[in-house]
Amino acid sequence: MKTPWSALALSIVLSLTAPARADDVIPLEDFFKDPSFDEILISPGGTRVAALSKWKEHLNLYVIDLKTKRPTQLTGVDTMDVTDVQWIGDNRLIFTGRDDGYDTGGLCAIDADGKNSRILGKSIKQQVNEGSYAPRQTDFLDRYGESTDDILVISNERREFDPDVYRMNVHTGAKRMVARNPGHIMHWIADGTGAVRAGFGEVGRDLFLIYREKADGGWREISRWDFQKGAIEPLAFDQSNQLLYVLSSLGRDTKSICLYDPATGRIVKELFANSVYDMDGVIISRVDHSLLGYSYEGKKPERVWTDPTMKKLQALVDQELPGIRNVFYSRSRDNTWVVIDAHSDRDPGTFYLLNARTLSMEKLVSRMESIKPAHMAEMKPIQYQARDGMTIHGYLTLPVGKDPHNLPLIVNPHGGPWVRDEWRFIPEVQFLASRGYAVLQMNFRGSTGYGGKLLTAGYGQWGLSMQDDITDGVRWVISQGIANPKRIAIYGASYGGYATMAGLAFTPELYRCGINYVGVTDIELLLKTIPEAWEATRAQLEAMTGNAKKDRERLRATSPLLNADKIRVPVFFAYGELDDRVDMKHATRLASKLKDNHVPIEWMVRSDEGHGYRHWKNKIEFYQTAERFLAENLAGTTEVRMGDLKVLELPAVEKR
Repeated sequence: MKTPWSALALSIVLSLTAPARADDVIPLEDFFKDPSFDEILISPGGTRVAALSKWKEHLNLYVIDLKTKRPTQLTGVDTMDVTDVQWIGDNRLIFTGRDDGYDTGGLCAIDADGKNSRILGKSIKQQVNEGSYAPRQTDFLDRYGESTDDILVISNERREFDPDVYRMNVHTGAKRMVARNPGHIMHWIADGTGAVRAGFGEVGRDLFLIYREKADGGWREISRWDFQKGAIEPLAFDQSNQLLYVLSSLGRDTKSICLYDPATGRIVKELFANSVYDMDGVIISRVDHSLLGYSYEGKKPERVWTDPTMKKLQALVDQELPGIRNVFYSRSRDNTWVVIDAHSDRDPGTFYLLNARTLSMEKLVSRMESIKPAHMAEMKPIQYQARDGMTIHGYLTLPVGKDPHNLPLIVNPHGGPWVRDEWRFIPEVQFLASRGYAVLQMNFRGSTGYGGKLLTAGYGQWGLSMQDDITDGVRWVISQGIANPKRIAIYGASYGGYATMAGLAFTPELYRCGINYVGVTDIELLLKTIPEAWEATRAQLEAMTGNAKKDRERLRATSPLLNADKIRVPVFFAYGELDDRVDMKHATRLASKLKDNHVPIEWMVRSDEGHGYRHWKNKIEFYQTAERFLAENLAGTTEVRMGDLKVLELPAVEKR
């Protein structure tokens, strides 16, 4: 049985989607294009559906009335994408813009019939174009209780790095401050009435929690913790608006979800924990603010329902759509209508509409029609033992239709490094697998999500045990007979770029080539050139990387820049001149040394890019170059001689 609205309701939108090509080799562009559809959201009353769909190559906002089945195009933006849509009541929506992958900082509102549009907060680009030398950003924080007129926003208009909270009217844009930042608060929590009553901050080596009894009360600091020894991180107020759901890492390895009394500063009850993985968040009912369940990232994303109705509904959906993650993406206020986002390692996401009363469900649209899940590769969770016995988790993706033995391998260490790789659809991993490569990702020590022991084991270990974990992963894949030991490349971005260059310098026998994408090549240089926004937590950064003075000998011993003479194989450098995290000197100084040593170089620098390429032309050119570079250097099993490859000419670069 179909729901009261069908794919016909999106027929105007669907007609804008180009048919997928059926070539034997999936075109490179298909992996990296923006989605054709995104953010399908049910209105609180269940009478309308908001959807983002392509118009003139950019995502724009549509609303479909469920009675008339008539779609209305609300926006006609052809210079950026609409994103982060929220229903504020049944008749008003807010959204932001994204320009070439960057959030613009602009906040807008519009009625569900397309009338009464208003800019609530100017974008950074607008402010710059108007001559502002210190543009500020306004972002949606939360709904203001049950109000359909007001929302809570955070804005740094008063102080750049200490955002305050404002109550803003979505019709007029008028706002007033409701929580003044006492300093270094980066995460705010409002209760069910909209009162902002908790904040979490960090400064130096410290994490701290502030709280107030009433919306107009004074703040008091509840507790302060050394960041290496655990903390209480607030998630949401409970149904009574007296207790907090929190993540606790005090006295335990992995983060648990607890009920916490901010009045006494004590944990009331531990609710959910896992011995391997950190917990992530809580799922709260929009009707009565009761607890519905928990979420965390295990081998795959997990949701654990405490509400029996939601648990039963999840089981029924999973039975109907097996083998994928079915997330309740959007729900009407009474939970009758549910938009399901069904996604996996092979599927960027397909939306379904479920009627929870009749238990009828219908497929709506896919995020990326050009991606056919059956043609994508499985991202298999793996684990192996590092040389010191520590368990390292990760993922191995093998090309479809290939004998899983003696394959060329791309080692892909993640950036951060204080993040983790997750099981999901990753365009570049699928792209590499489609070209016949196995892809290895590992959550080496220093990664988040697996508890404090693994995280802190990486502190001070750039180029040392963190790199050993990567090396041990490569050797494990070789030992399984999966990887051809003479056809291995390493490719990473940011910290992953550091790991790439460290791998080429300190284990040169493992790799035939490397791709360094906006990567750090010298920790001392990183510490000298960090962005101003990081200064408040420099003590944390140096605790994790090392201090330029006290640890100078270690930092120099683990610097790929200062060990450039050990690098023997071709390297592809890709950087952006606007990068405020990784200074261009990381690229130019190392490239100059490699050129002097006659190491083959590919060189790509873009003046209009920052920490990663966002512009379509640059992004595609990067992956085209990477595809050719890997094909040339992993083509055979013979050893590479310097005379076999051309050394490309570099622009004038600075030598150290």
